[in-house]
Amino acid sequence: MFRLAFLLLLSLSSFSLFSAPYTVNLTTEQAKQLGYLIWKNEGQQKIEHLTTWNRGEDFPSLGLGHFIWYPTAEKGPFKEQFPQLVQFMLENNVELPHWLTELKVAPWQSREEFYNAFNEPQLTELRLILSQQLALQVRFIVLRLEKSIPLILEKSTATEQKTISKNLERLKTPEAVFTLLDYVNFKGEGVNEKERYQGKGWGLKQVLLAMPKNYDNPLRSFGLAADEMLTRRVKNAPRDEFRWLKGWRLRVHAYQNLTIK
Repeated sequence: MFRLAFLLLLSLSSFSLFSAPYTVNLTTEQAKQLGYLIWKNEGQQKIEHLTTWNRGEDFPSLGLGHFIWYPTAEKGPFKEQFPQLVQFMLENNVELPHWLTELKVAPWQSREEFYNAFNEPQLTELRLILSQQLALQVRFIVLRLEKSIPLILEKSTATEQKTISKNLERLKTPEAVFTLLDYVNFKGEGVNEKERYQGKGWGLKQVLLAMPKNYDNPLRSFGLAADEMLTRRVKNAPRDEFRWLKGWRLRVHAYQNLTIK
């Protein structure tokens, strides 16, 4: 594997309520390698899984991180990120087709329409672009994590801040930072009130608060807490999400066996 040269400027004992430095630095090559790990988690490293539309969902999931793109101007409860990724690519001088930069909503109105067009020029071109820009998509995910930690603390009580800070202090190895990157991309920050079932969230904040203390391996502790939060989500869901739970559990419990060199 590889060793990520992470620079974590993380002073947990002196986090202020509104700002705290949390920086992850890695080379372009390291970002690309990390991208393959995320791609393995999200799409089995298959090109066709860079553009998907899951059964039971109202939107396609696109790119390395399965970024949501709503097909209507009215947005659902989950955080839409694909338009932000497109803008990030433009800012980094990636040449994109006009159809992609001009559209305000996803051009496919249903899952059936999406898969009927799966091998048409638009989606074929999009998969090619996404497969060529793995490192840039990782940088996009890294930026989300860097913004997420201060945001999570800002949206927490003083007691919650103390617990979160202690658990972040335990999660400072390269493997742990990958875990944080992967989970926040997977299930979000946990601070959006719309991303709740029966008032209960399942994002990074909830996992950090739920981590048990009696494990020497913090990644095992994180995995157990994530399992608990995701199981609670499925139990509280307004529609059947049980079919996803096994895969989610495999993903979060795999964190404890991760080795990055």
